[in-house]
Amino acid sequence: MKSGRIMNTDQIRKAGKKAVSAAVCLALCIVVLSGKVHAAESGWEIAHTLDAAECRQGGTLLLTVTLKGENKTKTSEITSLGGILEYDTSLFSVGKDDILPADRDAATACTFDADTGKFTISYASKVTVKDADALLQIRLHVAEDASVGKTTVCVTNMEWGGSDEKDRQEIEHRIPSHITIQAAETAAGDVNGDGTTDLKDAKLIMQYYNGVVVPDSQQEKRADVNGDGKINLTDVKLVMQYYNGETEKPAAEKQSEAVR
Repeated sequence: MKSGRIMNTDQIRKAGKKAVSAAVCLALCIVVLSGKVHAAESGWEIAHTLDAAECRQGGTLLLTVTLKGENKTKTSEITSLGGILEYDTSLFSVGKDDILPADRDAATACTFDADTGKFTISYASKVTVKDADALLQIRLHVAEDASVGKTTVCVTNMEWGGSDEKDRQEIEHRIPSHITIQAAETAAGDVNGDGTTDLKDAKLIMQYYNGVVVPDSQQEKRADVNGDGKINLTDVKLVMQYYNGETEKPAAEKQSEAVR
């Protein structure tokens, strides 16, 4: 029967230190071999902003991704750029043409996977970037049937390649931009909000006028076709004229266009 060797306390400590040192060396080797530098070491961060805090169904948003540096005079040269757009595909649609590099003249290729949100941009030559520079913009098209309410979009896992493709930098970013989706505006005369102005709307205006039905605030606004602050037979007449093809648009829309 073989007798096992029992280590004393000092031996256990020494063995533990060796294990820690080996783990640290292994981690350093992995970083060196991968050629990737993370945000804490690179001194770079990113921020993204939306051009509006609210957007209606069927509208379009523009997300701008900006570079932030600890050193305001520091620059970096990049030949490629990539990341992941995290967004709700039931609310927004994005295509390859919606990925807009800041330096479009230098960009030679752009890819986008709508399912994963992953995008890449390649440049023909080195592009110099610095603090406060916009790296890219992304258009997001709000679905016409998007759920009304608050949501977020976020660009994560940003990565770029330098003059040497082995020299890559990663910037992990998890701070989302918030957006509130609102219901689409309904045209004057479309009282019931079904997307068409027809006899049903004329009937509703008559019912409001006669006191048979009490409209809510939105219905009242749409029923006042000529915008004079009253719901009466004139509004019914304007809807009928539009329905019969006598006018191209309800009077209220014509007035608003004249103002613009």
